[in-house]
Amino acid sequence: MIGFFRKIRKKLADDNKPLKYMRYAIGEIVLVMIGILLALQVNNWNEGRKLVEREIMLLNNIREDILLDTLDISFNLEYHRKFHREEEKLLGYLLGNRTSITDINMTDALGITLWTALHQSTFENLQNNEVGLIQNNSLRKNIARFYDFYYNALDKMHNEFRSFDLYEKKLPFFKEYFTVIPDSTDYVLKFPGGEDYYDHDLSKKAIQLQDPEGARLDNEFIFILNECSVFRKAIIDFNQSVLNEVRDLIIEIDNELNNLK
Repeated sequence: MIGFFRKIRKKLADDNKPLKYMRYAIGEIVLVMIGILLALQVNNWNEGRKLVEREIMLLNNIREDILLDTLDISFNLEYHRKFHREEEKLLGYLLGNRTSITDINMTDALGITLWTALHQSTFENLQNNEVGLIQNNSLRKNIARFYDFYYNALDKMHNEFRSFDLYEKKLPFFKEYFTVIPDSTDYVLKFPGGEDYYDHDLSKKAIQLQDPEGARLDNEFIFILNECSVFRKAIIDFNQSVLNEVRDLIIEIDNELNNLK
């Protein structure tokens, strides 16, 4: 192609036709510029497509992380609700509002310490290296708000703030007024398993109230139990709020993925 254009230029120059030669030269320059612009356009399109593919991968990873975390959150929520029901029953019994203790699961009333492990590596990588990769400004802000507020609050609530460790608050009183039932069936708690979680179960013997009168006369125990019930309800409500936020955020991410694809 270059040789073809060279022959044309030579012929025009040999024929001593400067006007035609100039027109041809200008046309050739225009064609070269158009070729360069097309090449740049194709290159820009390819680079843009690569960015879109990286954005799709990033959003898919965030989506997967969030959905994995709902297993942990839902597990905690289920057990917090169980523990709260029995705390309320036991509190009602100690306050004289109910006469029978046969339907109270004392092991659930004591509960266990629940912790949470959240997947945040994708979001942390987004913050550190690819903060501008998500083009949808509203979605980017909502993802950041979700992690910065809801996940930080969950982590502190379950793993850091001792005021939310209801098991530790109640344990001294249960040691004093309750006893283990030696021949009871193991009380089993099954945790979420799989490659993204530590797969394990906890089991222990059931317990029963051995000193009802002492427990009823212990105002500190009743006060702590009441406080635990209030804190537990706050934890339940917040965990449910997080699941609601997850639902809305997943819908928003899915809509953006459909637009990008």
